[in-house]
Amino acid sequence: MSIKKIDYSLYLVTDRSLVPEGKTFLGQIERALEGGVTLVQLREKDTETGPFIELAFKVKELTRKYGVPLLINDRLDVALAVDAEGVHIGQDDMPLTQARLILGPKKIIGVSCNTKEEAAIAIRDGADYLGIGAIWFTSTKKNIKTPLEVEGLQSILKSMEEHPIPTVAIGGISAKNASRLIEGSDTGKIHVDGLAIVSAIMAAEDPRIACEELTSVINKSLNTVGVKINTTVDDALDFAVQAAKNVRTIAPMVHHITNYVVINDNANATLAVGASPIMSTNGQELEELAAVNGAMLLNMGTLNDVDMMIRAAQVNARNNNPVVLDPVGCGATTYRKETTQRFLDECDLTVIKGNAGEILSLAGLGGKSRGVDSVGENEEKVMVDAVKLLAKQNNCVIGLTGPTDYISDGNRVFAIDSGDAYLPLITGSGCMVSSIVACFAAANKDDYLLATVAAILTVTVASEISAVREYVNGPGTFRAALIDELYNISNSPELIKRHAKLRSLQ
Repeated sequence: MSIKKIDYSLYLVTDRSLVPEGKTFLGQIERALEGGVTLVQLREKDTETGPFIELAFKVKELTRKYGVPLLINDRLDVALAVDAEGVHIGQDDMPLTQARLILGPKKIIGVSCNTKEEAAIAIRDGADYLGIGAIWFTSTKKNIKTPLEVEGLQSILKSMEEHPIPTVAIGGISAKNASRLIEGSDTGKIHVDGLAIVSAIMAAEDPRIACEELTSVINKSLNTVGVKINTTVDDALDFAVQAAKNVRTIAPMVHHITNYVVINDNANATLAVGASPIMSTNGQELEELAAVNGAMLLNMGTLNDVDMMIRAAQVNARNNNPVVLDPVGCGATTYRKETTQRFLDECDLTVIKGNAGEILSLAGLGGKSRGVDSVGENEEKVMVDAVKLLAKQNNCVIGLTGPTDYISDGNRVFAIDSGDAYLPLITGSGCMVSSIVACFAAANKDDYLLATVAAILTVTVASEISAVREYVNGPGTFRAALIDELYNISNSPELIKRHAKLRSLQ
């Protein structure tokens, strides 16, 4: 199971029979995605395999466009054929353990449950989430068992308190009863993570408006039951101060497989903020290091043993260690493009941190790479679109660094305007930022977006303080002063609040 989070809050289950006259099936899905749907399940009970696959490819084109996972109901063969993000299976479908063997560890597998016993078995067998229902009677499913209603959902949630996994409720849910369901089923320890909606979206005259209303109701209710979505500048700055303290207190080991040009500076920067660097490139010790590691940093600057780097990412993900990728020069050559795609396809990445050229290249939104430098100027909207899209598509945090830094998890976006002009004039300053991101991710696993924001703030604020030191006369003296100020900020993190230039872009 991934160490990252899927947003289950507004989960669309499709049904072609509900599409209003004059509307199209794909059009309804796209309008729903525009309105804020966070996950789509394609359900086609009576469609033959060939047409089902053809339709699934069309739906996947839409979900990919909006960076939303696509799940296939029941049919593993269809999910494999279109490389969907996962499947949802019922109690009478293929056993979960067999489905996992076929799909592998990276795919999402959800299981329908109606009782405490079914929930316990699904959790034991490794389900990624549970679809609990039916909550109320619904026209989309025939011969359902007695509806659970709010009390039945709460009873199942209570039974999961010792072994919680994400849950969505399904069956007869609309904007009118969503709040009562979410707030009424809260156990005090866990709550439902999202609502699976069929009719209220597929049958809507305008699914975008329906989804915007549902999103507002769901978020308000999740906030009522204690889900805090840190979106303000004050939230991020408070987090940054504590995050810096956590790095020094926990002193995590950070395994670097980085480029030879910057290895010394990366190690010194890691030490300066209170973490412990190890710079091993020996594949024989990956397993042992991952068992005691805090985070894994992979830097593509000097690519040598790519297979070993990918194995390092995979073994660290299995140990629940965040994996940070710095895709240095990813758009510069065919080999680098192909290697980057391997990292995206084969690794469970937590953060991708690159410069504007690299991130825009990954997002297919323009931008060029020349060696390790970013080339070209791009407007803020392009940057924001790029980080949000990539974050959603790859289920990770994206950090784009430049004159203004942009960081997103696909929903929240922060912009950092701090940073001195000397910073891009020293070789590997971006690589140093990636090292600090790995340090902060290792010590602050509760929110990787804010950990990344905190890390980049730490470096950019340190650069501004360094630049005004009396003896700093250029890039050479600035480089030494930067390490000093990283150390000073990690010991006095309130400096981050004092100097940060941070914006929340919603």
